[in-house]
Amino acid sequence: LAAACSSKPAVPPPGSITDDRAVGDILVRFTPPAVDTSLQAGELLAQAKGPIRFVVKRPMSGGTWLVTAISPSPEATIEQAVTTLRALPRIEAAEADRRLTPSRPKPTGRDMPAD
Repeated sequence: LAAACSSKPAVPPPGSITDDRAVGDILVRFTPPAVDTSLQAGELLAQAKGPIRFVVKRPMSGGTWLVTAISPSPEATIEQAVTTLRALPRIEAAEADRRLTPSRPKPTGRDMPAD
């Protein structure tokens, strides 16, 4: 048992997901027939060619799916990922999911100190 603990971790194979970085999240809607499972959504997204791959996160309301774009390329952008998705068959809409931030700073006070 001690020998196993002292060994180095296994090196991941080339092209493994550990080489990828998240490019960003995208909201995707598919054309009919309905896509009901993550497996179905993943199979449709797997048709994408190029340096950007897509991982299904979860279904959202109204038949929309939240998808994460990943790529080993540091030059990959969310705009490229959205364009790649829009070119796929069965993609009705693809929009970058934007993070919402407060329109005004939080008030400072005893319970909410300034950062």
